[in-house]
Amino acid sequence: MSIKVGKEKISQVLDGEILEFNPNNFSENFSIEIEKLTKDRMEFVMRGIEAPLANAFRRILLSDIPTIAIETISIKNNTSVIQDEVLAHRLGLIPINVDPKHFQYRPKQPLQKQDKNSRPEISNATEENTLLFNLHVRCLKKTDWEKIKKSRELLLQKQEQNKEMNIEKEEEEEEKENKLNVEIESGSESEDEQEESEIDERAKECVEKILTQRAKTLINHRVLSSDLVWVPIGNQQTLFPKGIKPVLPDILIAKLNEGQEIDLECEAVKGTGRDHAKWCPVCTASYRMLPSIKLKKELTKNKSKKLVKTCPMKVFDIEDGLLEIKNSRKCTMCRECLRGDYGVELGLVKNEFYFWIESTGIIPPEELFQQALEIFKEKCVNLKNNLQNFTQKKKEFNENEEEMNYD
Repeated sequence: MSIKVGKEKISQVLDGEILEFNPNNFSENFSIEIEKLTKDRMEFVMRGIEAPLANAFRRILLSDIPTIAIETISIKNNTSVIQDEVLAHRLGLIPINVDPKHFQYRPKQPLQKQDKNSRPEISNATEENTLLFNLHVRCLKKTDWEKIKKSRELLLQKQEQNKEMNIEKEEEEEEKENKLNVEIESGSESEDEQEESEIDERAKECVEKILTQRAKTLINHRVLSSDLVWVPIGNQQTLFPKGIKPVLPDILIAKLNEGQEIDLECEAVKGTGRDHAKWCPVCTASYRMLPSIKLKKELTKNKSKKLVKTCPMKVFDIEDGLLEIKNSRKCTMCRECLRGDYGVELGLVKNEFYFWIESTGIIPPEELFQQALEIFKEKCVNLKNNLQNFTQKKKEFNENEEEMNYD
């Protein structure tokens, strides 16, 4: 693909075909058709644009729409198995459910050098550009002694009733172990594989039992995003009376064992995906060109049935004895229909794009779409102003150069 820039128009050469961009034609032919809209996902078709514009719109969604994310973390205590750097990275990727329009960008200033034991203070953190969160979780045993006593009594009763059964089970297990020892001495490869699989199954069962026991006997065994506690700064409580919390409450941060603890403070600031992916407001934002399918010739009943069966996406269908293209948008260009003599021609519609936007939950997808259009408009205006300034300065420079040559 190549692009030619002229004085009044821009033309694009794609596969030998010249596609000229005309603002008047663009305003007449451009259209958007929404196919699907949910809480976190939006699918639509954009018509009347070219690939560079579609890609620019996608890149704006990924890198230019601001959100709030955790940037600075002060760890007081971390006795978990997760390293401080990995823990900080996980916290930064948790989406915070707050509208970034209420906040300003925090100016970047270097941290002042202090002692190793003292916490660095950031002077430029205010209620207008920073959110503060605390995370303090400690894993302990449950203290419900009544339930423990009842469970102990039941266990004693069961143990007394099942003593004989336990003795028999122990004898059976000893016999199995003896058999295994005999098989190991025989040294057959197939039996060794069976032994390994049995050992793996026993190990899995032991791990599952340990996990279930931990969940029953420990408090705060799992550190979740709901454990992040928002600490209002200044007048933030009146601005956000419902509070600020992560988008999802069950995002797993870490797992703790008895006695382990995580104690830290987080500062969330405003940023864009251009600086780091944690500020990206979308999980995915992508597009593809719509396929163009044509039937060049009529097929017999047998061939049309074969064509319907060969297509894995069920694009073709037979209605009233005639072969029809049921849904061309499902086509993935697998080219199964081209391997037989079915007279099918595949292509791409060069000015239609199927978009899908999946939000992280901070901003609804329809609002993301509107913000992306506004940012795209601002970029076009800035480009126009910069070109005008450049041409004016160039004109002045040429005039000054002519005067100097004349003198």
